[in-house]
Amino acid sequence: MAHEFKSILIGLVPADDGDGAATAAVRFGLGLARRFGAHVTFQALVPHASAPYSAVGGFAAGIVAAENKRRRELVEAAATAAQAAATVAGLACEMDLPDLALDALTERFNQRARLQDVTVLDAGDELLGDNRYAIEEALFNSGRPVIVVPRSGGSSEPQRIAIAWDGSARSARAVGDAMSLLHSAQSVSVVVIRGEKDVSGIAPADGLIAYLQRHGIKGELVTLEAVRGDVAETLRQHVRDNAVELIVMGAFVHSRFRQAVLGGVTRSLLQDSPVPLLQAY
Repeated sequence: MAHEFKSILIGLVPADDGDGAATAAVRFGLGLARRFGAHVTFQALVPHASAPYSAVGGFAAGIVAAENKRRRELVEAAATAAQAAATVAGLACEMDLPDLALDALTERFNQRARLQDVTVLDAGDELLGDNRYAIEEALFNSGRPVIVVPRSGGSSEPQRIAIAWDGSARSARAVGDAMSLLHSAQSVSVVVIRGEKDVSGIAPADGLIAYLQRHGIKGELVTLEAVRGDVAETLRQHVRDNAVELIVMGAFVHSRFRQAVLGGVTRSLLQDSPVPLLQAY
C-alpha cells in the first residue's frame, strides 16, 4: 500500500478579503485529511512587523503596534474559521499562532513540517508580501513535499494527474511522495516537454511508466514541444486541455545554494498554476 498522508501541516494566512474565511489551502488540506483520516496542524504564517532601528520612536512605534494589532486580529479570525471547518469535517487539529518575525516564523514552520507527511500552502500574495518565500523555505528546508494551492482551489481527490517529468532526483522524489494520490487517480499522464533543455541524458520516461505499472498505476506518456520555449505555459495548456486536477513535479533551482533563485518553470508555476501543485526538492 502506498504511503498515506496521516499528518498534515497547513499554513494559515488570512483570506485576501480579510473576512476570516478559510483559504483554498485550508479547504484543500482539510479535504486531504478527511480522505486519509489524518491529523491536522495549523500554523499561522503572518510575521510580526517591526520598524527599522533608525525609525524607532514614539510615532513609528505606534504605527507598528497598530499594524501588529491588525495582523493579530486577522490571524485570530482565520484561526477561528479554520477550527470551525475542521470541526465540521470531524477532524482533530492543533492550532499554533506564533507572534514572531519572519525568519523565526519560517524556521518554526519548517521544524513542524519535518514531522509531517505533507505541507499545504496557499499560492499568491498574502500578508507575507509574497508567499513564495514560505514555499521556498518549506521546499528546501523541511525535507517534506509541499502542495501549493491556487486561489481557485482544487480537488483533494484528484482523478486526473499530470507528472511533469524531467528525470531528475527531485522529480523522482515528487513521484514517490505522490503515490497515494496516483493510486486513486483515474488517469496519470507522464509529461515530457522538449525544447527548453537537453533531456537526452535523463532517466527515461518510459522507465517511469514501467515503474508506475509495477505499482498498479497506468501511466500515459505525453511528449510535448515547448511553445516558444515556454515550458510552464506548455504544461498549463496541457492541464487545461485535459482537465488535469493536480501537477506533480520536482522543484528546480539553478544551484545548490539556498540563496539561488528558483528555476524559471518552478517560479512561473508557483505564480500561476491552474491546479494544485505537489512539489518535492
